[in-house]
Amino acid sequence: MIWWLKSRNAVVIVAATVLTALLGIALRRTVLPLPVLTGIGGRFLLGALVAVVPAVLWLNGTGRTAAGVEAAALRPVHRWDTALAAVLAGTALVVSGSAYLLVDDDIALVVGRNITFYLAAAVLLGACVGPRVAGPCMSGMPIVVGVAGWNGRFPEPWAVILHPGRSAAALVATFVLMAVACGVGAVGSRGWVPAAARRWGRSVVGGSR
Repeated sequence: MIWWLKSRNAVVIVAATVLTALLGIALRRTVLPLPVLTGIGGRFLLGALVAVVPAVLWLNGTGRTAAGVEAAALRPVHRWDTALAAVLAGTALVVSGSAYLLVDDDIALVVGRNITFYLAAAVLLGACVGPRVAGPCMSGMPIVVGVAGWNGRFPEPWAVILHPGRSAAALVATFVLMAVACGVGAVGSRGWVPAAARRWGRSVVGGSR
């Protein structure tokens, strides 16, 4: 357990999650102007942008060792990793919920929800393509959604991170995504897309001989 905590920098990531939530709340309504695909200027809260940091740090921690080595380990490493992501999400929600009760500003709800959303997406991406590939994808996700996620002056239904903090639909979607991510992460299917591609390649090469 100790080696896992050290390899994942778990304490550092938890502290970074708290600081990220506080920074996102402190930024309040600071907006990053973005071009959008509809041709109308979009807007993206900086607090929603920095919220991706815990997810990227989580992927960086889980991608330090080879997936094959950890898959052969007796300990359920993938479950510990998934539990860490859930703990980070819970920490962000507690911090942002407490801040919301103190300042009554729904930007706190936006930050907590988005940190949870990004962590859920990180777990799913890590399970599909592996954390080393998922890391860069997660880093670019906020900008991609910020550019493509607007329909005029309103966010698209799928662009959860752009919705206001009091959006019940966005919150429910985030919790559902996290539940699915926890289920997938607990199974331990990290990197199944590259593995399937390699198996398909071997079968093609073998069949051509």
